[in-house]
Amino acid sequence: MFWNKRSLIADVIEDKCNNCSCCVQICRRCALVTCEVVGKVVTFVNDPRQCTGCGECVDICPNKAIELVDRYC
Repeated sequence: MFWNKRSLIADVIEDKCNNCSCCVQICRRCALVTCEVVGKVVTFVNDPRQCTGCGECVDICPNKAIELVDRYC
């Protein structure tokens, strides 16, 4: 099966992220979330279908911990 490139999607780089939630607050589509998972606070794309790849989260991140990557489906 071949995968077709559809567009871009946000990807949080866990090693760079300090979980400040700036990206969560700016996301108009509520695609990102910061929560506690197995005793550790993490920020991630909770609903990839909601991410439009607008890049606002990339621009606001103070640690440059978010990048836009190819979305395949």
